[in-house]
Amino acid sequence: MSAIPHKWRLTPEGFDKFLLSLDPDRNQAGLRYELLRSKLISYFDWRNCPSPEDHADEALNRVIRKVSEGEVIRDTSTYVFGVARMLLMEINRAAEKERVALSLLPAPTVDLDSEETQRKVDTLKGCLAQLAQPGRDLVVQYYEVGEGAEKIKKRRELADRFGLPVNALRIRVCRLREKLELCLKKHFNDYEAR
Repeated sequence: MSAIPHKWRLTPEGFDKFLLSLDPDRNQAGLRYELLRSKLISYFDWRNCPSPEDHADEALNRVIRKVSEGEVIRDTSTYVFGVARMLLMEINRAAEKERVALSLLPAPTVDLDSEETQRKVDTLKGCLAQLAQPGRDLVVQYYEVGEGAEKIKKRRELADRFGLPVNALRIRVCRLREKLELCLKKHFNDYEAR
């Protein structure tokens, strides 16, 4: 019977070894770690990855695992960015597989003239109207853009227009979307309760 491989977990000892590979002085190592993580977040953000912080942590964890398993790395920062490039290729391959799978699904059919659809549209308009004007404009413009490179370009332009970094734009839109979802949920729950 073969052993079931266990999932690797970050340990304090592994993290300490990684910090030591960055700098023998723990305070300096901590500063270098934070700078490296910040650069990784920017790296993934600039490449329009959906969760730059998570991907930065994943790249660091992969290197920490190598270091904790005894691999000797001459230049940790360079090695980390090599791992980040490989991770980016994985992310892009997974995204492409998802795009292909979604393109194979039949297009959903919506009866635009149905009473149910009209009620949902009216509810959404009502919830949008409850948002302050800048937020309403932001969320509408964020989701009305096209596909691929066009969408990336338009969202960058939108971020510039609102004076926000792209990541801050995503966060703000996410918060606005959560408000809309709560409003919609409340209205639909009230409707079903009748």
